[in-house]
Amino acid sequence: MKVEIDALCQKGLVRDNNEDALSVGGIILRDNVTNFTVDISEGGFFYLLVSDGMGGHEDGEEASEFTLNELKEKFEQKQIGANSFEDDMRKMTNTISTQLNQMAAEKGQQLPMGCTLTGIVWHYGKIWLVNAGDSRTYRYRNGMLRQLTIDETERGITGDPNAEKYLLNCIGAGQEGRLTIIDMEGKLLEDDILLICSDGLTDMVTDEQLEEALEEGNTAADLYRLACEGGGVDNVSVILARIKSGSSS
Repeated sequence: MKVEIDALCQKGLVRDNNEDALSVGGIILRDNVTNFTVDISEGGFFYLLVSDGMGGHEDGEEASEFTLNELKEKFEQKQIGANSFEDDMRKMTNTISTQLNQMAAEKGQQLPMGCTLTGIVWHYGKIWLVNAGDSRTYRYRNGMLRQLTIDETERGITGDPNAEKYLLNCIGAGQEGRLTIIDMEGKLLEDDILLICSDGLTDMVTDEQLEEALEEGNTAADLYRLACEGGGVDNVSVILARIKSGSSS
């Protein structure tokens, strides 16, 4: 399988710093872009992950980068087994959450550092969707955009769509770091496009606008521009990944 990747992570128009980070096969980006094609071997692993440091909490940028670096280390050290992926990923995520909570306690943080996590992992012949929080993973196919993840949020007591949004699950921030894992076998086809992003995109751009943009062949930079046109009030991370068959040779 070949995957064409177009990714960026930018701070947006309003925030002074960028608490987002993304990982493209272990290459961690913040305030940067990348474009390349990768062949994914059934005997190896590759992953596309977005982590959004929690706004309003302390050191969100440290939480997102720490989480992605810890996962990179675990993958490279083969501590996530081919036959125990789900159990190992949940244990690792819980461990990372505990570490973040301990780091926050040592710093005396009133609002402990935390982050979201979402994305796709190709792991020894299998494909997995992972998610914690409200960053999103979508699949675009034949003109239709489908959200594959579920936002783990609520809006105030009344459910008012204009009320403040609260995360119900995340990594760190005093939480245990519950990870949703979905087997994607047979659910990704040639020419499907994966869109993995932080809510800095989806709070500014509707699903209908995203669907239209992908239909028109827009790039990650184009989606970032749409987020800025919508206000650009948050950091924005975007990974676009087109699935292709065969190898690049």
